[in-house]
Amino acid sequence: MDMIKFGVLGAGKIAHRFCQAMNGINENLYAIASRDIERAARFVTNYGFQKAYGTYAELLADPEIRCVYVATPHGLHAEHVRLCLEAGKNVLCEKAFTLNVAQARELFELAKAKGLFLMEAMWTRFLPAILEVKRLVDAGEIGDIIEIDADFCFDSGAAADDRLFDPALGGGALLDVGIYPLTLVNLFLGIPDSFDSEVTMGPTGVDVTEKITYLYPHATAVMNASIVADLGREAYIYGTKGYVHLPDFWATEVATVYNNNHKIVREIAIKHIVNGLEYEIFETIRCIRRKAVESALCPHETTLEILRQTDALRASWNFRYPGEL
Repeated sequence: MDMIKFGVLGAGKIAHRFCQAMNGINENLYAIASRDIERAARFVTNYGFQKAYGTYAELLADPEIRCVYVATPHGLHAEHVRLCLEAGKNVLCEKAFTLNVAQARELFELAKAKGLFLMEAMWTRFLPAILEVKRLVDAGEIGDIIEIDADFCFDSGAAADDRLFDPALGGGALLDVGIYPLTLVNLFLGIPDSFDSEVTMGPTGVDVTEKITYLYPHATAVMNASIVADLGREAYIYGTKGYVHLPDFWATEVATVYNNNHKIVREIAIKHIVNGLEYEIFETIRCIRRKAVESALCPHETTLEILRQTDALRASWNFRYPGEL
């Protein structure tokens, strides 16, 4: 079977985890580009890339590369994904896919017009433990869902000039970590009828902590996200016949199913092969080999819907990123 050569755009923290996953499943890390050529060179040493480039344009001009993983900050995704597509490359783009739904829609339309694969690297959607919980919930094992509680809060300890707090780079809790509880809730309950939220804005003008409540005809979802306070990182899915506990739900390898008497009725444990990012890589490679332009596990519409919701939340907070209309 043909080996698909990957290029990596950006050499930050998430790029390290992607490269570890790629090497752990013996896929082809071919080239990396960073505006800091010394940083790119270190990736060559550490992960066995064949080439390092000091500009993104040089990487995208390399005819050997069939897929590019975009690992730059959120605020640069729209620009960088467009460059990749215009260069004829398939793309796996780190979450959050773009700053808003309008940017994402343009990119998906461009990818389809060019017959190229494009997917958001929302790795939670591909985890075997999450997929198994989805299967058993859909089968009625905990009855009808009545509530989901999902929190992703941590104290980043980052300096004020870190990308997490930079509006120009898409900083803030919502797109960095809030997108995970939103993804989980949408996966199990779908699109809400309405929402309510409370937000705390930080000194640089981005959201740093929020509580979001989604309302459904017969269920409620309560989500907390923060990049300045360690307020918990777990999820519970409550049903009429029992509930599921998901520790570290966005990355989970385990889940425990309880009945209404709080007795364990099932334990799910599916360890990652490497670090969890390998499952989105498997799906990307499978789709490219099939010449698909999108994945059934993370279709374009799913990414667009989550961004519609983050747009609506930010609008309710009167929060726009620089350059947004």
